[in-house]
Amino acid sequence: MIKELSINDIDRFLYLGSLIKSDFSKTNDLDKILVSSNEKIYGYYIEDELVGFIYIVKSIDSIDIVDIVVDENNRRKGIASLLINYVVDNNKDINKIFLEVNEHNESAIKTYKKNGFETISVRKKYYGSDDAIVMKRDV
Repeated sequence: MIKELSINDIDRFLYLGSLIKSDFSKTNDLDKILVSSNEKIYGYYIEDELVGFIYIVKSIDSIDIVDIVVDENNRRKGIASLLINYVVDNNKDINKIFLEVNEHNESAIKTYKKNGFETISVRKKYYGSDDAIVMKRDV
């Protein structure tokens, strides 16, 4: 099941976020995100346990995907794709989605391409010594 996160999800949200960024808990304040009009976090739940989420920032006609994460035990089951499609299906007023991904995150890049994203640019040394691939999907 996919739904918006609530404050009750904070511990699991911070844990999942720590899987992708060591300083995630210092840079993401769920309280502020939950009351924001342009930021949303949709979670994927299995038996009431948050196993993945997509964090988006919405502007006038586009969405930026800030983070997508799925716990290790549930990867490669299509959850990231389900979350992306949920965002598209529930935001009919947008016409494009952007994201950036580390050039070495091959499984994520494959997932994004499978979901209609195309590379539009590269940000050199964005992740320290690694480049960021900027991708876009027209909706």
